Amino acid sequence: MIRINLLSVRDAEREVGRRTEGRLIVLGGVLAVTVLFAVEVWSRLAMSPLRSEYAELTTRVKVLDAQTAELTELQKKRSELDAKLKTIEGLQQRRVGPAKVLADLSDAAPEQVWLLDFTEDNGAVTVTGLAFDNQTIAAFMRNLGASKYFVDVDLVETTQTTQKDAQLKKFVVKARLSYGGQPTAPAAPDSKHPESPKGNRA
Repeated sequence: MIRINLLSVRDAEREVGRRTEGRLIVLGGVLAVTVLFAVEVWSRLAMSPLRSEYAELTTRVKVLDAQTAELTELQKKRSELDAKLKTIEGLQQRRVGPAKVLADLSDAAPEQVWLLDFTEDNGAVTVTGLAFDNQTIAAFMRNLGASKYFVDVDLVETTQTTQKDAQLKKFVVKARLSYGGQPTAPAAPDSKHPESPKGNRA
């Protein structure tokens, strides 16, 4: 009679199955580690040029920021210099301007005009005077407009007045001062008498 120990065969099969399963688990783990390592290496290789480019761009941005700040500072200094130059130029003009303005005002007045008052407020001029007639006032305004220091000459008021039994015209003329000077227009040749003395004018 032949007997076969089936339990031993089954135990052997189970043992083989366990070993095979263990190998598969180990193989799967090794494969997973290999994949993770490959992904890590690829990520580092891919990130390296990006990091280099980022660092380069950061450096360029810093350089441009420095240049922009320098340009802004230069523009600020230029604006300050422009303001100082304009201030100095204005002071120089106002230092020599009033004497020339008054000289032109005196020269513009014909013989039959008496200047009573002259006021200036921030470039706005008001001249008050007396004249024999409207034609003389018009001649004075033409002469004043021919000066490079007076612009926008305008007659704003005329009234009849009596001075020592003489009928005169009192007038008020407004204009703007230009210390820098405007182009001089030719004066009317018969509007004044340059050889006559002017000692009787204010």
